Order: sequence, then structure tokens, then C-alpha cells
Amino acid sequence: MHKIPKDSLKNCANYLKSCILYEVLSEKPISDCYRHFCDRNGEDAMGYGDFECYYYRFYNGEVDFEHERRIDSKEKTLTGLPLEILGMITGYLEPEERVHLRLTSKKLKAIVDMEPVTFRLIVVVWTPNVFHLQINEKGFKYQMHNDRFNRNGYADEGLETALDRFAQVMTHPKLRVDRLDLMLPGDLFPEEREQLLKCLPHSLHVKTAVIHGNVDETLTIVSHLKPCVLKAIAVAGRPQELASVFESEHWKQAEQTHVNSAQMTSKSFPLFYGFRCFHILVTSMEMNDLHLLIANVAKNPSFQCCTIQAVTVTTHELEEPWPMEGRMENDGSITICYQIPDSSHYLEIHMRNDGVWTISNKI
Repeated sequence: MHKIPKDSLKNCANYLKSCILYEVLSEKPISDCYRHFCDRNGEDAMGYGDFECYYYRFYNGEVDFEHERRIDSKEKTLTGLPLEILGMITGYLEPEERVHLRLTSKKLKAIVDMEPVTFRLIVVVWTPNVFHLQINEKGFKYQMHNDRFNRNGYADEGLETALDRFAQVMTHPKLRVDRLDLMLPGDLFPEEREQLLKCLPHSLHVKTAVIHGNVDETLTIVSHLKPCVLKAIAVAGRPQELASVFESEHWKQAEQTHVNSAQMTSKSFPLFYGFRCFHILVTSMEMNDLHLLIANVAKNPSFQCCTIQAVTVTTHELEEPWPMEGRMENDGSITICYQIPDSSHYLEIHMRNDGVWTISNKI
């Protein structure tokens, strides 16, 4: 039997349409049909746009082989869809996917920017030898090599790429972040650190912020956070130098505040008398200072709770007796009740065996 050359069949429109009709009758997904069509007739037999047009015409019962594609209106594109439909489509995308999509065109950028995008976690950990960026579950690690940061496995991606990736996330006008961790490398890379901080939007919707940087950087980052949204904040440094942070509205209204300092003692307790909730680690604690802390937070109407961890505890004779009642728990810890003067409330002080004190406001 004489074999008909495939190349000649490619030029026969009715033959190609009959092949498409055959694929429609197979009742397989259009993607599988197009793949099978190309396997039989070649990748260059017909573009997907034309195949899709005829496929759906035949699928809808319009089996007219005389119909020519050029009679149709111009080919529709994704951006040609109504805004409502585009909004529904982008709503199914993950936050990281939306970040990439908004870079493809002005219209898609406008669509993506219409709805809030929430990231569960954004982390920057920057050391002298490593820059680590984490966006939700996806991590990007850049290591110092020959005086230059390079992403592992991607020699052409340097620190500039990492900062651009961070900026792309931060520029979304309705960005929301459940937790933001920024740990900066001391006094190293000043220009790059400044570039990173410039990526922060003026008013950033963050629920929990963990900040390790110098005092100026910490204050800058805090100033970019929305006070009414911030629930928890942790900072590092000497408490005396962080006074401007402690005086900020962000710190005062946060439900939980943490201070990480390797040089803090109980002499810093007065800085925390007016806070609602705080967690601190001290290298040494005198019991008289703890007594004063308890007496002063009892006067603070907004106080809720605090945790104090002391590496060493110095016990001297108390300047004033403690008006408290205590009991020994089964695990050896001690619970003490301190009645707040002129109030039905009291403070419950729980002292664990490992040097952790918890003070809570109770009714």
C-alpha cells in the first residue's frame, strides 16, 4: 500500500480537522488530546491556540470543516479576561506564586495587588559567611565564597538576587506577615544592610517580629511595623540602649515583648515596670530587685504577665518583708500569691527549680 507522506497531510486543513474531531470523540482531556495529535502529525502541524479553537467548536457540536480560524475574533489572552475572573484565578495561587505573577504585566500586577497576600513566615538570617532567606517553606541560602555571596547550586545568583527577591515580596501593597525574623550581621556590609531596610514598606502588617540588629536598625524596623497589628515583638541588645524602642507605641501595645541581652541584670527591672507583658533573661538577679518588680507591676493596671529567667540569684535580707502566702508544689516549685493593694486581683508568682519566675495577674 502506498504510504502518504505526513508532510503533505500537514498542509491539508480538513485532514487536521478530522484528527481533532477524532480526539474530541476520544473524550480525553484536551491536553492529552493535543499531545496525541502532535505525536501523530508532528509538533509543527498546528499550534495549541488553533487546536483549542477547533477542539471546542467540535466539542460544542459546531462540526463545520469549512470554518476558517481567521474568521474568529482575535485570540484571547489571560489578561483579556474580566477582572472578576482574573481575581478568582489569582485567588487559587500561593503567596509566592502571586509575587512572581505580579511581575509579568501591569494588568496582572494590578489584579494581584487588589487582594491581601499573607505569608506565614519571612526570615532573614545574615552572618559574616551566610545570608539565608526563607519565605514560608522555601529557603534560599547564599554563602560567602571569594569575598562574594553566592547561592548554593546557582553560581550566577549573588546577594543582589537575594535582596531583589526580598524586595519583590515586600513591595506588595497589601502584604501581611504572620512572623518576620530579621537577624542582621552587626556592623558588616553597611551598604547592603541599608538596601535591605529600604525594602521595608512604610506600614508593614506583621503580627510577630523578631529583630536582631544594632539600636538604629532595630528602631528603624520597629517604626515600619503597624502598632495596631503587632502582637509580639522580640529585640536584642542592652536594655539601656534600647530605651527608645521601649518607649515606642509598638512596644507598649504589644501583647508579648521579649528582650534578649547577654549583659542584663536585675538592675534593669525598672525599665519594665510599665509593660503589659514581657519576657527577659538576666545574668544575675537580686531578690530585693524582684521584690520591687512585683510591687511595681502590681501598680500597673495594664500588666498581665511576665517571665524572668535568671542565671544566678543572689539572696540578701529583704529590705521589706514580702506580704505573700506561698505553697510548695509536687514538683518542688513554689507558688506565691501577692494581693494587689485596694484590688480584688492578685499576682501569682511561680518559681521553678531552674531559675525561671513567672508572674501573672489573676482575679
